[in-house]
Amino acid sequence: MEQTHERAHKKRGLLWLLLFALIICGLGAYFYFQKDPVPIISADLLPEAGDATDQRLSERAQEIADANYFTLQINPEAVFEDGNSSGSIEIVNPGTNVYPIAVDITLSNGELVYSSGAIYPNQFVENVNLITPLAKGEYQAKATINIYDPETKEKQGVTEAELTIIVKN
Repeated sequence: MEQTHERAHKKRGLLWLLLFALIICGLGAYFYFQKDPVPIISADLLPEAGDATDQRLSERAQEIADANYFTLQINPEAVFEDGNSSGSIEIVNPGTNVYPIAVDITLSNGELVYSSGAIYPNQFVENVNLITPLAKGEYQAKATINIYDPETKEKQGVTEAELTIIVKN
């Protein structure tokens, strides 16, 4: 009986040892396979071929950022000799833009006095005729700049600029 008790005691000890070993192995496997995931870099940021150094990735990221950046140059004063003649308005869509624009100018009462049509990057509008002749005076106006996708030609956004239209005679 003593031997049976001793065997049972050894079996129980062996089971505890085996259970402890399984727990240790399980914890080890958990921490081994619990590594930080490798960061994924967007395909847009990867260079076409060659070494993907930090500088090349940085340059590519800057190119993408520049493509999404929009600038506009517009003179805050449009000057006309008289309400029927052409005048200086100076709208520039710089070559740094990728987006074509169209500019509509309305007076403070909402009346449309000028519409540019498409102005592509690296193009400008300098002298224009007003749609509606204006009498001598200064008029507060708003230029609504519509920004379009260069491929689909769908409107991507709108921005506005205040300006003054001056009719001399």
